[in-house]
Amino acid sequence: MNKNTTHDIDVCMYRHTSKYLFSLYVCILVFCGLSHPVLAADKSYSIAVVPQWQPIIVQRNWQPFLDEISQRSGVTLSLLQSRSIPEFENMILRGEPDFAYMNPYHAVMVQGKQNYIPLVRNGEKELNGILVVRKDSNIKHIKQLDGMHVVLPSPNAFGASLFIRAFLEKFENVKIIPRYVNTHANVYRNVIFKTAKAGGGVNQTLTREKRGVQKRLKVIYQTPSTAPHPLTAHPRIPAEIRNRVTAAIQSMWTDTSQQHLLYSVQLSSPVKADYREDYAPLEVLGLESFVERPSVQD
Repeated sequence: MNKNTTHDIDVCMYRHTSKYLFSLYVCILVFCGLSHPVLAADKSYSIAVVPQWQPIIVQRNWQPFLDEISQRSGVTLSLLQSRSIPEFENMILRGEPDFAYMNPYHAVMVQGKQNYIPLVRNGEKELNGILVVRKDSNIKHIKQLDGMHVVLPSPNAFGASLFIRAFLEKFENVKIIPRYVNTHANVYRNVIFKTAKAGGGVNQTLTREKRGVQKRLKVIYQTPSTAPHPLTAHPRIPAEIRNRVTAAIQSMWTDTSQQHLLYSVQLSSPVKADYREDYAPLEVLGLESFVERPSVQD
């Protein structure tokens, strides 16, 4: 065999090997492109949750839910905790979290600033602010609370503070003196242990309390209903990621074995949230006079 023949064979083998390796490379790319987890593996997105409960309870309720979203969508969501509602407000006004579960007035608060986009909300229950007293309390009517100290979660807690204060003053001619105790759970326990005569919460947090807590309280006032808390995304999050997270949540509801995860985060029977339809009407209620603006720190 002469040198030219040997050279031709080597070139032929090289070409066949190169074609094989290229084909293998293309197959790998195609496979990776079709796999959601691989697409999202290099990026983790943060999610902040308005702290209606103590951080340990937020962690217990939300982490399994976030794990399931990651499994279904390939989008990894990392819980970003805040110790109080004012701290949470500072976070969303800075646009720090990629996703945020916020109260209805927070959705209004961030419009024109960070413009978080509502994705989904609970489609099963609307939100009502409530005033509670001890079951054995001699307070029977809200008029008795005029001029009294009432415990509330935080200044800008929507249903449990803003909505209640606005409706009491505008429609009931009752002005309360608020004392803030950070969470809904703290409100209910302050009332039970007699460190406050009355407290503000919302229907959804009271019904999620232990039976022993519920049995020791009674509701003496309830606001009108409104759309509940939305799960939102910052506009910087690509539409594809937002859509995958939304689709994962909706698919969880169709899987009866996973519905408990949605109940645990108050997103049962999820429906598409829309700012203009669900939250823009709050802009005309004059709640601004009751709002305490957090000082945004860079």
